[in-house]
Amino acid sequence: MQIDDRREEWMGLGIVLTEVRFRTWVEKRADSRWGHRVRTRVTWRSLFKTGTLAQMECVQVFLNAFKIELKEKYDTKFEVMKWHALMDRQWGDAITDRLGLHMMKWAIDNPIPPKSANHADFLNWIEGFDDEEEMMKESLAL
Repeated sequence: MQIDDRREEWMGLGIVLTEVRFRTWVEKRADSRWGHRVRTRVTWRSLFKTGTLAQMECVQVFLNAFKIELKEKYDTKFEVMKWHALMDRQWGDAITDRLGLHMMKWAIDNPIPPKSANHADFLNWIEGFDDEEEMMKESLAL
């Protein structure tokens, strides 16, 4: 009888839950109708700065099950959506960057108004983004 050794995978999960960081921000863009666009990125707290090769290997073993390549940062919409789906569905409450994941989820669920919308809709969206971020910061400070 052979026992499946999944220690590397489970260690990788632990590293992911403590290391992964989600960032969502609004940046000025001259080529956008509103002059702004929403950006999202997934990065690591310190894995690529002070992490060991063994830690990176454990993370890659864990990520293999989800067809995610270990990279220093994830910028494309496809990559960010894969990370969002993985973390939000499986371990959303366990990650240490709850503010980052929450704001990324909010931005995905509440996209910036389309070009056909009016300026008031855009201002309401910006206000909603700021209010949500402030509310989350206050709730996490408790």
